[in-house]
This record gives sequence, C-alpha cells and structure tokens, in this order.
Amino acid sequence: MEPSWSLHMLSEILSAFSTEDPDNLRNVLNRVAESVDAEVAAILCAGQIDWCIGLSEADQTHLVQQAQQQPTDIQIRSGALHTCWAPMGRRDVLFVGRLGERFDLEERALLRAMARSIELSIKMLRAVSSERQARKDAYQQATHDALTGLPNRRMVLDRLRSAIDHPVGDESLVTAVLFIDIDRFKWINDAHGHAAGDQLLIHVSRILKDAVRHGDLVGRLSGDEFIVITRTSDRNAASELARRIIAAIRQPLRVAGSELSHTVSIGISFAHAGDNPSSVLENADMAMYRAKALGRGRYASFHSSMRLQAQQRLSLEEALGHAVGNGEITTHLQPLFRLSDNTLSGFEALVRWQHPQLGLLLPGAFLEQAEDSGLIQDIDMTVFEAACSAIAQWQQIAGLEHLRLSSNLSARSLADPRVKERIKVILETTGIQPTNVYLEITETTLVEDIESTVSTINALRALNVRLAIDDFGTGYSSLLYLKRFPVGVLKIDRSFVNGLGMNPEDEVIATTIVSLARALELEVVAEGVENQMQLERIRELGGDYGQGYLFGRTLSIGDTERSFIAPRRPTAALLTTP
Repeated sequence: MEPSWSLHMLSEILSAFSTEDPDNLRNVLNRVAESVDAEVAAILCAGQIDWCIGLSEADQTHLVQQAQQQPTDIQIRSGALHTCWAPMGRRDVLFVGRLGERFDLEERALLRAMARSIELSIKMLRAVSSERQARKDAYQQATHDALTGLPNRRMVLDRLRSAIDHPVGDESLVTAVLFIDIDRFKWINDAHGHAAGDQLLIHVSRILKDAVRHGDLVGRLSGDEFIVITRTSDRNAASELARRIIAAIRQPLRVAGSELSHTVSIGISFAHAGDNPSSVLENADMAMYRAKALGRGRYASFHSSMRLQAQQRLSLEEALGHAVGNGEITTHLQPLFRLSDNTLSGFEALVRWQHPQLGLLLPGAFLEQAEDSGLIQDIDMTVFEAACSAIAQWQQIAGLEHLRLSSNLSARSLADPRVKERIKVILETTGIQPTNVYLEITETTLVEDIESTVSTINALRALNVRLAIDDFGTGYSSLLYLKRFPVGVLKIDRSFVNGLGMNPEDEVIATTIVSLARALELEVVAEGVENQMQLERIRELGGDYGQGYLFGRTLSIGDTERSFIAPRRPTAALLTTP
C-alpha cells in the first residue's frame, strides 16, 4: 500500500471525526475496510460497539461476547472471519475482519496506525463535545432559572428588547407584558417551608406555559415573580389572558400534605417603539401592585399615575421598617357595647401609625406593605401587648372584671409557629384574663391553609383564648369551617350593617348571619353601627354586641381611659387619683 495513499486515508479520518455526523463516521469505517479489502469494521468502546459496518445485529452481539478474548477468528453467518484487533487506548479497540486471507504484517501495521489516528480523533471529538456542552450549560445557567427552567431576568430583558427594537410580522401587533406575582407567597414559605414553596413555583410555571401560545415567552424574574411576553393586535386579549391565568392558578393545590387556595395578582403594560425594556417591566410591576391593592387575585393595566404611587409606596415601606422599633406603631381602642342593656363590655384593639411627617395613619395606608414585608407579625404583637396591658389594669376595677378584648391576628402571624409562645408570654406578663381575649381572624385567613390553621388555633385554644371571625359574610366561609374551628363570635361586616332598614340584600345577609350564629351558639357583633335605626334593627334581629360611631369612636389608650374608664372608677379612687 502506497504511503501517500495511507497519509490521505489518515487525513480523511481526522476530518471525519471533526464533526458528530454519524454518516461521516460510517464512511471512515468503510474506507478502513476498503484499505485492506475487508468486509467488516467496527469501533468498540468499553466493550460495546459504537460504530459498525458489515455485521448483522446477531453477529454484532456475538462480536461483543468475543471481544475480551480477541480471537484470531470469529464465526459469523457468512463464514470464518479473520480478525485484526488494533488497540485505541486502554479500553477501546478498532476491529477489522475479512473472509479471505489473513492480515499480513504490513496490513496490521497500517490498521494499528489508523487505530491511533482514530483514537486521537475520538479524543478530539469528545473534548470538543465536552466544551460545547459546557458552553451550552453555562449559557443555560446564565439565561434560565434553575428551579423552573424558564428564561430568567437577563433573557426576558433580551427578548423584550428584541421585540421592541425589531418587531416581526404585522405592524398592527403590540407587545404586551404580564407581570405575575403569587399572593402571600412568603406566608406559604413560612407555613410550609421552602420545599413546598418550590413546588408551588414549579406548579405556577407549568400553568403559565400551558396558558400561552407558541412563540410567547414565559419567564421567572425572581422569587415568586413571573413574566409573560405576548404579541397581540387587541389589547383586550392581554386582559383575557390574565383572566385565564388567574382562574387556572386559583384551583386548589395540595402542597406538603395541605390543600392551599392560592391566587396571583397580574399587572399589564404595553411596549412601544423606543421604550426601555426595564421601564416596561417596572410599569407592569406597578400595575401588579395596583391589582393587589384592589384585593389580590386580580389584574390591572398600567397608567402613568401609578409611577407616583409606586414611589410613595416605596418611601412608606422604608419608613415602616423603622416604625416598630421607634415606637411609632400605636394601639387604639374602639368600645364594644352589649345591646341588651347598653353597657360597656370591652374594646377592639386597632393599629395606628403615628408617622413623623404624615401624622396619624389608618391601617389601610400601610397594612399591605406590612404584610408583604413580614413586619405585620411584630405589629400584631405590639398592638396586642399594649391592649392586654391596658385591659388587664381596667379589669381590676369593680364592675369591669369581665371586660373583654378583641385583637386582630393576621394570616402571617397565624402561620408563624412562634405565635403561641409570643401570645402566651404576653398573657402571662400583662395578667389579663385569657378567657376574655378574642383573636379576630378574617374568613380568607381560615381557608388558605386549613390543616395548618387548625393546628395553630388548637394551640391557641390551649391558652384559653377564643376566636372571632371578622368581616363575616365578605369572604367564603362555610359551615364546615365554623364547625372545625373553636369560633366564639361572628362579626357582621359594616358594609351589611350600613344598609339595614334600606337595602333588602343587606337585611337578608344580616338576618342569615344572626340565624346561623344562633344555631351554632355563637355570639354576634355588629360592626359600624352609626345611627339609632341600625341599632334598633340589630337588636330586633337578635345581635348581641355592637360597635361603631354611635357607641364611640376609636381612641388612643389614654383617651379611652379618660372617656370610658375614668367615669366608671369608684368615687374614692377618683378622689385619690393625683
């Protein structure tokens, strides 16, 4: 065999192994077999055939079985196959077989040279493939979220920038961005741990991918924030997509052995030529916060006025972080009167923020930020402790021994495993009578995680405190919840009390709540009683207690002392008071 022809053959081998095309590799084996007039050629790696020509599947199986002994002859269906085994490293081997004459020394030398060239080429191919895979993995890590596999913020911004700068197809199409945030996701993490939170994130990512069209982008920005980028000619289509996503995600999900009713809030913004991608995302983010402010589980579209609101909200959140430590969170009390004899029965503790610049702020101005930031737990306990301390002192006054206290417990506080111990310490240090303490929880709080809520409330019940359901009738309670929880009080929401005597629907709802409470032997408190007509109607329906402006406005603890407690102190005590 001519040396020049052999060099040409080796050059073909190196060239063929520079790609991963199986046809090129088979061509190499064909040329190897042709070079020595052989019918069979194969490459065995780690005892298994990687590439082979000239053998049936049955004969290939027989070859693998004989490979370890490397016999000089192998019997195949066509006859006795004379063999040449040319090593390629420690474990791999080039096998060549022919039915005619045995291989001479020159042929064996050529095949060994080819084997070394193939060995080098395979190593090069593996190195190239490994580097190519490493680059692919690095790109995947840099542009995709590890948990869900969705494009991350970097890739979302790149795709959004491309959609803005290089619109493709119909010019009438507009790019819509949906910013999706899981409501109370931190609460889920706190209650069930991060593994359950990850399960929910994966669940939401799947729903989003199923909801969009081919060509739309679904990404995860961070935490519980997702993005959908879609092209549409009708802006209403973006709203319809948001409605479908909300409905699909609202379906209960079983997480860590508990069934959760979870929701998402969605903000929508539209990108225009020349827009900055980051600004478009910010706009959608602002719209999402507007959806949360409307009650969560909703969507809202961006409006320019939202930017100012976002700046104000950010400033408020920063100030709130210092408010608890600075003593700016204060406790106010609203009196509760027994309707049968119009006597003072207790107080509801309500939070206020004495802002250094903005003055006294009502809960609606900051509670949402408190919940999102996790500060609500400290705020709950701050209000509760101050109220317990005041009520405990007033219970020492003759005639006020059974003064009761109602105090709100947020969803996040209820999910906090430390809440029982924190409340226990407050009860013990203040000396308040636990049986006169009512913890008010909204209906929504009860159903977000039934199993966890039952466990926490049972632990609180062991402290001898009682449970009141606040704003009853505005959520989605059922008789099952009222049966499972140690509820002592139902509070009729002020929106229904306001319509008594005027609105037939409010009359029906209030009547139903009172009847339900009677059947379950629960007390009924009417909120927002502001005039005599409402008071008389609540009495006629059979309500037990009332609170509202007709009985007294919400006051600081000091003003409550002067307006409601001081007049009820014994005369001797009043005379000795400095």
